[in-house]
Amino acid sequence: MLEAQVKMKIMDALGVMHTAIKNVILYPPASPAIANTMERLYFIFRDVLNQKAPFIIAESEKQLLVCGEPLEIKERESIQAVAILQILMKLDMKSISFNAGLEKEDLSAFIRYLSKSPDELKEEGGLRKIMEQKNILHIMLDEKKYVSMDKDQIITSEPAIDHEIPESQIASDKEQLQQSIAGIEQEASRLADELLDKNTDIRSRAAARIVELIESLATEQQIELVGSLSGGITQWLEWETDVTLSYQKIGNSLQKFLQRCILLERFDEALPPLGVLHKINTGSLKKDDAIRSISAAIIKNLASEDNLLILFKEYNTNAHNKQSDVNQILLDFDEAILEKTLDVIRDVSDSNERVRAIHLIIGIGKRAIPAITGRIHDNVPWYYLRNLAYVLGRIGDESSAWALKPLLLHQNEKVQMEALKSIFQIGASQRGTLFLSVLDQVDTPFRLNIIEILGKVKCSEAVSDLLKMLKKPPKMTPIEQTALQEKICAALDVIGSPEAIPTLSEIAEAKSFLGIRWYYTVELRHAAKRALESIKRKQKTSRK
Repeated sequence: MLEAQVKMKIMDALGVMHTAIKNVILYPPASPAIANTMERLYFIFRDVLNQKAPFIIAESEKQLLVCGEPLEIKERESIQAVAILQILMKLDMKSISFNAGLEKEDLSAFIRYLSKSPDELKEEGGLRKIMEQKNILHIMLDEKKYVSMDKDQIITSEPAIDHEIPESQIASDKEQLQQSIAGIEQEASRLADELLDKNTDIRSRAAARIVELIESLATEQQIELVGSLSGGITQWLEWETDVTLSYQKIGNSLQKFLQRCILLERFDEALPPLGVLHKINTGSLKKDDAIRSISAAIIKNLASEDNLLILFKEYNTNAHNKQSDVNQILLDFDEAILEKTLDVIRDVSDSNERVRAIHLIIGIGKRAIPAITGRIHDNVPWYYLRNLAYVLGRIGDESSAWALKPLLLHQNEKVQMEALKSIFQIGASQRGTLFLSVLDQVDTPFRLNIIEILGKVKCSEAVSDLLKMLKKPPKMTPIEQTALQEKICAALDVIGSPEAIPTLSEIAEAKSFLGIRWYYTVELRHAAKRALESIKRKQKTSRK
């Protein structure tokens, strides 16, 4: 039996080991985050090995053992224990033995190999061969084998000096355990059909009994049982309207199954139940607040930093051709991934990753609006604001269009133009008022763009302001003034308001001043004449 103090240090070591593997995946090789974690990992491993050598991590019957002993329930359900167990299973390793004399360079190299996928390691000849080539001597693979006798008793098949258990006994015990599990699975499968019964009492009794069966098994077997029942449980979640203790417990068990699917990258198995949880959480599948809160909690827990690391890695690389499944999982996470995804758009230098993140947020839709508008402020890069404006222009509405007003006044032209286009798309009845509110605050080139848009949206409330600007433009160069006045005439033409006729007539029919020059330029008089004739034609047509 491990001493409590040693056990605590071992759990700390597993936690740092998990962090180190995660950092290797997340950060570039030269990152200080990796170097600092590797340094910390080496010192904590050295401390453990001073008290317990060798330090052995093993997998037996899909449970994690440390130094030949099973973990307590809380310990084996911790993030680090689950993650290390999944690495062992994914790499098809039974045990890792860390021996006294372990060097920091060897430990660092080994952690980097653990962060790779089975396919990547296979291309290099397999982990065992790699370690032989790198001369890593103080870390041994599969030195000990473990066999589970039942959920409370674990034995090892390492060579024993005394009291060696006969192979026949081990096989017999294992067969009995498998038969017992098979009986539980058979009963649970029958009960899964009753979960869909129209009678509430039958459903309730079936759910309660399924909970009993699940809780009679070890953690890994529980997850496997829930996986075999996931189809029926998914349908039951769609049907069920009563929140009972059984509902909550089955929800917790389903969360563990979905967690395992993500860790093992069996993303397709997670899609059906996650889809139902998403519908409940977003309200497209009508349920009461109690059921919605359970679904929301499951999704929030699954959208952990570690899981998002796994999901985004596949989403951005498509290394295992599972990008489509991951995309749907991330969409089902909905608002739970918003902050992370918005950070990607702001912080990641890879434009392809940013584009994929943008598509995710667009896929989430209107529920993303508050998070987006909350990030529109001065203390962020211009390209981030441009992307926020782009996204809002595809999921927003006329009420959220006002959040883009500050971007119309931004010093960067690309930000201004993206905000202009987005307001044009979503502003509806608010477009004219919104554009007019900044018309006299922007510089001449952008003012021309706004005036053109005012014409396109046929903003009749803009006519009065445009006419004033036409007759008395702001101070600018003659070339800028002519361009502005011609743009105003073109906008008045499209709007077609009779209110513009007197001013346009005055300009179009203007005479020379004392026979020396024209008060209005030739170009402006021609533009005013075209607009005037167009508006009059529209008036005649409307009278017919």
